[in-house]
Order: sequence, then C-alpha cells, then structure tokens
Amino acid sequence: MDAGLAAVLGALAGSMATIGTALVTSRSQRETTRLTARAEHQRQRREPRHDTYKAFISSTSQLRDQLEKFENFDLYPDSVTDATVQRYNDTANELKSQWVEVALVGPANVGASSRKVEQLAHKTALQVNRLQWFIGQGDDQKRDSERSAIELSTFELALALDNFISVAQAALDDDGSL
Repeated sequence: MDAGLAAVLGALAGSMATIGTALVTSRSQRETTRLTARAEHQRQRREPRHDTYKAFISSTSQLRDQLEKFENFDLYPDSVTDATVQRYNDTANELKSQWVEVALVGPANVGASSRKVEQLAHKTALQVNRLQWFIGQGDDQKRDSERSAIELSTFELALALDNFISVAQAALDDDGSL
C-alpha cells in the first residue's frame, strides 16, 4: 500500500470517527435536554397539586374533628347549636369547592378519591342538620338514630380520607417515567 492511499484511508477513518462522535454527542445532549424538560414539567405539575391536596386534607380533617362534637353531643351538651351547625356546613361547602380544584389538577384517580370524600361530607352535613332538627323537636329516638348514622359516616369519612392521602401521595411521587 502506498503512502497516499494510507493517508486517504487515515483521513477517512478520522472523519468517520469525528462524525460518529458528533452524532453520539448530539443524541446524548438531546436526551439530557428532554429529561431536564420532563423533570421541570413534573415539578411544575407537582407544586400546585401538593398545595391543593394539602388544603383538601386540612379541610377534611377539620370536618372530621367537627363531627366529633355531633356524634358525642351528650359529652358536649351545648355543642349542637345554630353556630356549630353553620360552621360545619361552611366547612362542608369549602370542602366542595376544594374538591373541584382537586379534580381539575388531577390525575383522575385522585379526583375520584376526592369525590368520595366530598360526597361523604355532603352526606354528613345533611345528617348534622337532621340531628339538630330532631334535638329541637325533642325526638329522642330519631336523635339517637341520627347520631349513630353520624358515627358511621365519621368512620367512613376517615377511611375515605386515608384512601385519598394514599392516592394523592402516589400521584405526587409519580415521576412519569413509566
């Protein structure tokens, strides 16, 4: 082989190596850029979800705490007043508006779980209003029946809240890599 051919082959091999390196570098940079953009997108989705979920959990916990007074009104004889019932109804209405926010920020399974909590909040608000009515009417049998229903609903609300928290945590932990 003469020197000229060796030089041409060497130059060709060098060019091919340079082109190959450039292609690999380009692909690597593109993949890095894609991963960075995806991570930023996930962060931007996670922050509002976190705040919305946190507010929803806080309101539901407040609602559950308020229910204690109604299910144990014999321990708190003056607890079933117009003011406490109105406060409970206000908290239930606030929870309903927060449920809309949770449903909008998603994902769908979190929205469905929050809907269950909101439905139980609405159900218990009706029960609290009926309890107040039965107390005012002096109907001890219906009062006690409604109190038992509130106890059961409180338990269901606690379970639904626990489920919501689990689903919300999974949604916040999801990095979209699957």
